[in-house]
Amino acid sequence: MADIKGTVLVVDDEEPIRNIASEILIYLGYEVLTASSGEKAVEAMRTGARPDLVLLDIIMPGWSGARTLLELRAIDPNLPILISTGNCDRAANDSLLKDGADGFVPNPYGIDTLARALETRAGKRLIK
Repeated sequence: MADIKGTVLVVDDEEPIRNIASEILIYLGYEVLTASSGEKAVEAMRTGARPDLVLLDIIMPGWSGARTLLELRAIDPNLPILISTGNCDRAANDSLLKDGADGFVPNPYGIDTLARALETRAGKRLIK
């Protein structure tokens, strides 16, 4: 069995996207946790989940990705968080970076794009 590179928490309100992201991440050698909302992601962290990285959708009903980012940062200030977005609004992206996002993964993404994002932008806590 191959070594696990780390654990990624995928936070997205759309089940097909969570499923695709999970399949890609498993293929790349990561363990995967999923949450269908920001609230559920924060609850998972508060009750003991300790992912090495979060892949966070920015547009969700209920808590937005921006609010979820702030809540996750309050729990673990060093947790790498990548924002998954199809939005290229520079002002919004700059605001998310100021609030603690470690980078962005353009959505839709494929295996190569996600692998590069994990390796280059959020490697501070992932197992190599």
